[in-house]
Amino acid sequence: MIWFKSSLFVLTIVTVKFIFKFINDWGDKCVSNMKELIDFTDYLRIYSCSMKMSFEEIYLKYGYKNDEIKMLSVRLNEELDENKKNKYEFECFMKELLNTPDEFNKYFSDIVDYYGSTYSDVLDKKLLFTINEMENSMKQYEAVHREKKNLNNRISILVGCLVAVILI
Repeated sequence: MIWFKSSLFVLTIVTVKFIFKFINDWGDKCVSNMKELIDFTDYLRIYSCSMKMSFEEIYLKYGYKNDEIKMLSVRLNEELDENKKNKYEFECFMKELLNTPDEFNKYFSDIVDYYGSTYSDVLDKKLLFTINEMENSMKQYEAVHREKKNLNNRISILVGCLVAVILI
């Protein structure tokens, strides 16, 4: 009987620990998506301003690390092609797809407003500014996420023990 209770106790703690791990992984994935979007924006800046490539060529040439960013690039291309650009809908799509913070989404969606409508030097400066703002936003989110992650790691064992004691 003591063996059963001990096993149940340990399994409950491990289960709660995995629940907190999945919560932490969600934030890690969000940070990873933001880093890839920053890389894509920098790639876009280099190839559209220095090499004078079109967005379609850049889309085909970029090596995507995950499918969500590729889907976002397709949507960005559609927004750039449309006469009526709806930045707000693009931000909402980005939020649903990547779960990135609103401030970060706002900076990336600004590309819809000015990409293709300015000269190469101006576009380069605007994209560079956008990249800097996205990096600042990502660093803020990453710092908050790191604090939450540390807190979750600390309390996961305590919550697991509490739940195990209540169950047993």
